[in-house]
Amino acid sequence: MEGYIRVGGKYVLRKKIGGGSFGEIFLGSNLESQEDVAIKIENATCAVPQVINEAKLMRSIAGVGVPKIYWYGSEGSYNIMVQELLGSSLEDNFAVLDHRMSLRSATMICLQMFQRIENVHNHDYIHRDIKPENFLFGIGKKQSLVYIIDFGLSKKYRDSKTKQHIQYRDNRTLTGTARYASVNSHMGIEQSRRDDLEGIIYVYLYFLKGSLPWQGLKGANKQDKYMKIMNMKSNTSLDVLFRGCPSELVQIMSYIKALRFEETPNYERIKDGLQSIGRKNNFVLDNIFEWNKRKCGSASPRRRSDDNIQVKKTKRIKKKKVKEETKSLIAEKPRPSIVSSIGEMASTTVEHRWPEFSNRKTIMEGRNKAKDVIVDELVDEKTQCLVF
Repeated sequence: MEGYIRVGGKYVLRKKIGGGSFGEIFLGSNLESQEDVAIKIENATCAVPQVINEAKLMRSIAGVGVPKIYWYGSEGSYNIMVQELLGSSLEDNFAVLDHRMSLRSATMICLQMFQRIENVHNHDYIHRDIKPENFLFGIGKKQSLVYIIDFGLSKKYRDSKTKQHIQYRDNRTLTGTARYASVNSHMGIEQSRRDDLEGIIYVYLYFLKGSLPWQGLKGANKQDKYMKIMNMKSNTSLDVLFRGCPSELVQIMSYIKALRFEETPNYERIKDGLQSIGRKNNFVLDNIFEWNKRKCGSASPRRRSDDNIQVKKTKRIKKKKVKEETKSLIAEKPRPSIVSSIGEMASTTVEHRWPEFSNRKTIMEGRNKAKDVIVDELVDEKTQCLVF
């Protein structure tokens, strides 16, 4: 690469790894620590600039399983956010497993999802787009930690100071992903904390069964399709929906569906119900997943030792190479502007997609300011996307 593209003073863009209608995602490096980072960039002149607001939100809810925001700001005509680099999404991982997941792994993932959403709720926000694509695993030592991402549809459900809850409203159109949306959301009722929880249970069921009963339903148009999904969700009893699953799931979903609009969920009750599944089935919920165990292989102790030596050697070589590349980048003359450079890099082949940019053009169409956005448009049943 001739020259380099530096943002935020100490971060350099290495290659494009994702993008969508309103922004691009780049793999980057911290020039000081040589740490890999993800750099999200959007044109500041787009209809509804979102990156800066999302960065502020993510910093406000900082905690376990929330990507770290290292820097954000505007440079040239771009809004930029530098954040922690993550691994594969739950959806990607499930696809690799051929849509088969053990009860133990599904339960551990679901527990972490409830922990993440509890943190979001405690900071006065609801997510409003619960789906496997919006939960990612970490990398390295954090490969078993589930992160929550994509706050593009998130909304404050109460005032941070007074804790005054938003008012109940109906005649709302669907916000989020129809496959995992709550029945109340389908019915046009304003979303609150209970709706995020219902979505997580649908994701859990998806992992246990490989698919949901309403997947693949056809309709004359989107509204007709979503009406059919709503009818199937509403008319299927919990006993039928969770047939073959632990009985605790019926109890948990019954509790969630009984929550009032403004009611604070008893998260401990829900998590205890999930933990009882582990106790009843005699497995430990230690967040050590079977696919991570398989990465270690089943070779003999001597072979594993040899492999470990080779892995460590490879890591040293790779780290040395990255360090040398970074040093060479530092030695190169900085480009005076990132504008044309980003455009140049954005023309390269996209390897992945970033969830929050999918369908954003249609969602935000006709909106002029971020504060004007109340998402009323219907969105796809399931937005297919790949993430790094």
